[in-house]
Amino acid sequence: MKNRLFIFTLFLIIISCKAQVIGTLEQFEECASRPNHDEGCPDLENITYVKDTNNRLDQFVGIWKGTSNGKQFEIHFEKQLQWGDGIKWDRIFGRMIIKDNSGNILYNSLNKSLTDTGLLRGDNFQHRSYVMSFVGNYDCLESGDVFIETRINNPNEMKLFYSQDKDGLLNPAKCPNFSTFVSLLPTQKMTLTKQ
Repeated sequence: MKNRLFIFTLFLIIISCKAQVIGTLEQFEECASRPNHDEGCPDLENITYVKDTNNRLDQFVGIWKGTSNGKQFEIHFEKQLQWGDGIKWDRIFGRMIIKDNSGNILYNSLNKSLTDTGLLRGDNFQHRSYVMSFVGNYDCLESGDVFIETRINNPNEMKLFYSQDKDGLLNPAKCPNFSTFVSLLPTQKMTLTKQ
């Protein structure tokens, strides 16, 4: 009798557990490059977890430093597994400190949590580049996509490029210096070196 009860209970537990359906970053990268990607990817509809099965994200993990336009950048990239609500994704997050040439801190997100704004938030690969989003001072249209890519012949060097959003509602009362506002991140390619 105890064996039947145990087997029945085990059977109910197995049936009630929803199986995790794993997809890969590569599958979603390929999906995004399809001509009909706006219509969705029906072969990926039941995915519950987008996994970095080939550890492609590991190349970015660590502390990277570089300079651009008179600013010193230090970016701390970390990999988070199964991040998010709904579909879970393996992602890279970046916290950064930016200083001017005199060492004055212009921006610091090193102590921010992963749910705060002001971080670099990973999305997925686009060819060899990993695409991240950034929202800084949104009232001054400080948001956009960041593309990072390590060099094939030197994985300790990374190129970073920021594509600032051009669309958005600007409220001059919240960004009175918009005409002279300078983006935190460089809009020209910058080289970072792994520390």
